[in-house]
Amino acid sequence: MTNASEASAEHFVANILPLYHGPSVKLRIQPSNKEYTISKNLLCAESPVFSRMFNGEFLESQQQTATLEETEDGISVRSLEALFQWLYLHTVEFGIEDPGEHISAAMELARLADKYDIVGLEATMAQHIKNILKSNPHPENGAAWRNVDYNTYCLTHDHIASATLLPRGHPVRSVLAAASVDGFLRGPEHKFSEEVHAYPSFGADLLQETRLVLHTVKPLRAATFEDPISGERSPLNLNVYYQE
Repeated sequence: MTNASEASAEHFVANILPLYHGPSVKLRIQPSNKEYTISKNLLCAESPVFSRMFNGEFLESQQQTATLEETEDGISVRSLEALFQWLYLHTVEFGIEDPGEHISAAMELARLADKYDIVGLEATMAQHIKNILKSNPHPENGAAWRNVDYNTYCLTHDHIASATLLPRGHPVRSVLAAASVDGFLRGPEHKFSEEVHAYPSFGADLLQETRLVLHTVKPLRAATFEDPISGERSPLNLNVYYQE
């Protein structure tokens, strides 16, 4: 569906405005026991899974109510409420100060969107995470060097593990792998050196992102590459001081 903020007035009135009216459906989430009423047209236009659920021959279609169970794969009060905000406004504000928890919320929403085939959120959440990483680098850096885990300071083992459950080629998977390229190229003991072996799909993503980065190598006093997160140049060798 066209982003409401980007549509012409004529297109908005003819194609988008009707989605905000008409019948509604209810979504309950357990065990939190919260219930939400949302536009059926809007929800079903964005999610073929919900469309089949509320327009097919299922019990949900008869009752126009669906009950979702909180799980570790993205379904939670937090992710569901963020999804509603995105459906109506095409923007998400989590209101979370801690960078690591902020990334967890974004990944949770990405997995919820993937589960219900909601297109568009994957790239938005990937950029969201990239912005967080860029704004919160490793604080331990010198005047002429930067920490090998410069880009991955806010990332955790759980973030990597969760990303591997997303489909291959998912933008969120790519951005987490891209964040690890800097450390991977600059030293063997980077933050996620063990995860590369523990999660083969993460290792494959990292190799793919590394290949893309190596196309940016420029021969200066030392071979440098363009870091995919910060956009800055960094030496391949951990023992070589970082040069702008």
